Amino acid sequence: MIETLEENLKSCSINPMDLKHLKIEVLNSKYTVVLTDLNGDGILKGYGDSIEEAINDLHQSLL
Repeated sequence: MIETLEENLKSCSINPMDLKHLKIEVLNSKYTVVLTDLNGDGILKGYGDSIEEAINDLHQSLL
């Protein structure tokens, strides 16, 4: 089953769209979360099969 971004957002306990300085992209059911600076330029990316996985991957890259 292929989930759309909207369907995946409904399953999150928080709304990732409310998080500042994160841009969420989806391509072929793969998610990319981009940490952006104040100008909206991408600094760091995380990847995953869900928004949660992509955020966790981004966080792991920061540690």
